[in-house]
Amino acid sequence: MSVGYKKDEILSTTVVAKTFGKVLADLEQHKIEKVVVAKNNRLEAVIMPIEDYENMAELYDVVEHIEIYQIIKKRMAKSNMKRISLDTLLKKEKIEI
Repeated sequence: MSVGYKKDEILSTTVVAKTFGKVLADLEQHKIEKVVVAKNNRLEAVIMPIEDYENMAELYDVVEHIEIYQIIKKRMAKSNMKRISLDTLLKKEKIEI
């Protein structure tokens, strides 16, 4: 996956270290969306508001669940498995809840 960054979003580790409070304030006040931290001319990290990170994490979980569902659906289509209710399975395996 390729993500683009604006020139003013990329800061060196030295600049981030010296202006960390301002970076956080700019993120909080939505003056900037994110800061990309570069070390030795390599992009190493992204600093973003916690709300954005949490939203991304939730979306990642949703995508993961969709992928798992698709795998299960594909496997069920290939097999001759019969569906049984949870209650039937619990009785068959002698599991009490």
